[in-house]
Parts: sequence; structure tokens; C-alpha cells
Amino acid sequence: MMKRFYVLVPFLALSCESFDGPPEPAIEGAVAGVLPDPAAPLAVRFSKSIDVGTLKTKVVPLDLDDEGNLPDERGDQSTELKPFYEYVGDPAGPDEFFGKSELSADQTLFLIKPSARFPVGQKLALLVEPGLRRDGDGRTINTRVRIPFAYDFKCSGKGTKLFTSGVYFFLLNVESPIGTQIQLYGNITVDPTTGLFRGQFTNADRIRDLSRCPGLGCKAEDACQTLPEKKCVQPSERALNVDTFPDFEPNPTPPTGYGVAVRGCAEDIDDTTVAIATAPANLVVQQPAVTVRALTVVASYKKEGDLLRATGNGNADEILLGSNPLGKATGTVTSRSLRGDEVPKNVPTAPAE
Repeated sequence: MMKRFYVLVPFLALSCESFDGPPEPAIEGAVAGVLPDPAAPLAVRFSKSIDVGTLKTKVVPLDLDDEGNLPDERGDQSTELKPFYEYVGDPAGPDEFFGKSELSADQTLFLIKPSARFPVGQKLALLVEPGLRRDGDGRTINTRVRIPFAYDFKCSGKGTKLFTSGVYFFLLNVESPIGTQIQLYGNITVDPTTGLFRGQFTNADRIRDLSRCPGLGCKAEDACQTLPEKKCVQPSERALNVDTFPDFEPNPTPPTGYGVAVRGCAEDIDDTTVAIATAPANLVVQQPAVTVRALTVVASYKKEGDLLRATGNGNADEILLGSNPLGKATGTVTSRSLRGDEVPKNVPTAPAE
């Protein structure tokens, strides 16, 4: 076994060194997908010099359906992307919309300077479309590259009229270091004058009452899903979206249940948009033994009728499985407000001052 190991390593090293692929994009300055300053240009660094005449790139809302597709990836010609910025390279002269750009002398740094600041708190995506070539040798990106990112948000104390006290449902889709989903009910009390809020996030579990799924032959260990259709599912089955909250009930009781007190702030961006940010909080689950240290949520809510719906990002300094550190956590957040008649019983209230 040792001889085979030493023969294999040089072969792998040689193989890696011989591969010279097309230019790969990355967003400079992002920490766990979050940028600090929405007033600064968006800096896109390519691993190799690019033929800018072949560059087609956009900044769009990260508006994903239940299968993870952007609007123009859903096979429905009536849906389209609504970019905040777009650049379409052309040797005869590029078309550029909603901003200006600048390419470094070595053709590896592409600075995007939008005509209006990109939204704060909302989850965004940088798209680089197929066809981008490396300058000089024609190596080409053959698939769409999608890079999620967001801008950090800090309240200035202007307050909020949109983000009101009440119960909200949250889905935290953890992307790394492990792929999982956390479902939470948030009972939140807001001071509209300052925008400061306090709340209680409570674990939400799938409802196990099988009488809700009569005649389907569910097993005792199953849960009953009613949305988008009735069927037997494993209790660990992910929620498709925030509108499936009726299939979840609050569970604050250890060892499987848990809750965490949060503080944060909210601030209206315009008449229909409000951004929120939470202070770091530690989430501890007894069974299975999981600790999430310094969890923060930054999100942007849009008013839709009498509801608020949000997309955003969640990050944590560290996740531990038992006592084993797994590293920093990054992921996306979706949320919606609940009407009074939609709130399930026994959602724990926000802690007193």
C-alpha cells in the first residue's frame, strides 16, 4: 500500500500541473459571500486575462425557485431576469446597462460601477455567461457561472414602518461546511422609532400527526406533508419554501427542540423595502449535538400586499458537531411574515427587556 501511494502522488501532481483551464471569476473582498460597502465598485477578479469582447455578465437578484433555478432557467419563456447591471461584450463595442465598468491593464480585474447602488441585505448573484474566452488562446467557459453575494447592512437609527412586531417563518439553507436546512419561527418585537428589535427564534419541526394524511399508509416514523401536496415524508425532509409553514410546528423543548434569543435592527430602504440585521447569537442543539457560534442574519423584505417576504444571507463564525469544529458557515435565508390567523399555537415570545 505504501509503494502504491508514493507512485500515485507524483502522477496526480503532474496531472494537476498540466491542466490549464479557462479564466475563473471570483468577487474580491467578499467574506463568506458578504461585501462591506455598497458604495464601492464591485470587483470581479479573473484567474487569467480575458478577452473582454467575449464577456457577458450580469448582477441579478438571487430569485430561485424550489429547484434552485433562476427565472430564465425555468423553461418558461414568460419569465426573465431583471438585472441591476449588465455587460454584453462585443469587439465592435460593448453594450452596457445600468452602470459603467473598467478593465485593468492586465485584463484580470473587471470593476463594475453601477449607476445606482446594489440593494443592501438582499441576496444577489453575479452571472458570467458561457463563451468567455481566455485572452490569446481561446480557452472558453462553457457553462454559466453563478456567484452568490450580498452587502452587509448596519442600521442608522431611522426606524421602520414596514417591519412590525409579530411572528415570522425562516428557512436557513446552509451551503457550507455541510448542506442542511434549519427551519425557525421568529417571534419579534420591534421599536418602530429606532428600528431596534428583540426576538426569539424557535426550532420548527415537521408535524408528525398522521391523521392529517388519511389513507396514505404513512409509517409511524413518518411525518405528514400537506403542502404542496399530501404525502408521507421523513421528518428531516426539507421545506420547499416559506409558504409550507403549516406543515411545521414550534419545538422549543430539548433535547431535540431549541431556541435562541436574538437582537437586531431594521430600517426602511423605501416605501416597500426594509432591511434587517441580527447581532451574533449562539444556537445550541442537544440532539444531535450541534453548536452554531455567532450566527447572523442579514435580509431584505419586500412588501407584497399585507405580507413581507425576504431573501438574504446567514453566516456563522463556526459550526461544531459535538466537539469537532467544521469551520465557518455560509448560506441563504428566506422568510415571510405570518398573519394573525396563520400563527401556530405556542410560539415562544420574545424575551423581556
